[in-house]
Amino acid sequence: MQRFFCLLMTGATLVAFPLLAQEKKPEKAEQKPQEKSGTSELRWNFKAGDKFFQKMTTRTEQSLKIQGQQIKQDQEQEFVFSWTVKSAAPEKVELEQKIESVNMRIRIGSNEISYNSASKDQAENPVASFFKPLIGASFTITLEPKTNRVVNVQGREDFVKRLRDANPNMSQLLGQILSEDQLKQMAEPAFAVTPPSPVAVGGSWEREARLTMGPLGSYDALYKYIYQGKEKKGDAELDKIEVQASIKYKPPEAAQASGLPFKIESGNLEAKEVKGTIYFDSTKGRTHSSEMVVNLTGKLTISVGDQKTEVELEQKQTTRTETMDTLAQESKKP
Repeated sequence: MQRFFCLLMTGATLVAFPLLAQEKKPEKAEQKPQEKSGTSELRWNFKAGDKFFQKMTTRTEQSLKIQGQQIKQDQEQEFVFSWTVKSAAPEKVELEQKIESVNMRIRIGSNEISYNSASKDQAENPVASFFKPLIGASFTITLEPKTNRVVNVQGREDFVKRLRDANPNMSQLLGQILSEDQLKQMAEPAFAVTPPSPVAVGGSWEREARLTMGPLGSYDALYKYIYQGKEKKGDAELDKIEVQASIKYKPPEAAQASGLPFKIESGNLEAKEVKGTIYFDSTKGRTHSSEMVVNLTGKLTISVGDQKTEVELEQKQTTRTETMDTLAQESKKP
């Protein structure tokens, strides 16, 4: 969800957000048959009262070509979330997710703008105005433990109100994107990386993804996970999972193409490379760390009023996550 906020700040980057988000829809989760012996069970372990933190760092390098003009953009962003297990039962698990901090920098051409929620001397700018009201926002998320499917998200009304109050000109767009169903899908990837049953080395499972972004279009994706076995990292023995994916972009339907100062008429975006690695800590029963790389290229036709413009896009995004037992006193600048 944190990646949604950062990419929302620039129109060109908006259309590429779902590739970063890695939202996973649990309707299709299929594992290939494996031998019963020599398998590993990768399952989240929830205990009431437990608390942990997740830090997500994303670097985006983007090149846009508009009417023959080349525009370079890069972003560095860091979001920190806390997760507290409010209750844990065989039929459901409730967790509180809280936005602890945001630290980001955006450079477009020679212009740079930044925001660090931990800085006492943070200057006011559009990025700060957008993110500052969200620090401390929280959700209560209910999971179905057998599949880690998100069945309910509480806190949407307050969250959307914070965003709308800070960005009234984006009210219509935020209402379309941040529906209850979309918030469920945005919360789910933190937990939906494990197989539905014990898996042997070389075994694989799949999950489908669909993210609808209203006037920005939608993305359909198929993620394939391949279990690579145990690997030693530092003092921990972790389960390594390789990730592969195919992603397809669809322009918005005519009825959805409102809420932005521009309209996406058509688009052909292709993910040339989508790959990553996830390390799961079976001892602690949670994800240890991950890295995902997405290389995206293609063209969009955008209209402003009666004028149509073709935009050529090349983008590389590298996203790293880390799960921590405790929160550092101060977040470092990206």
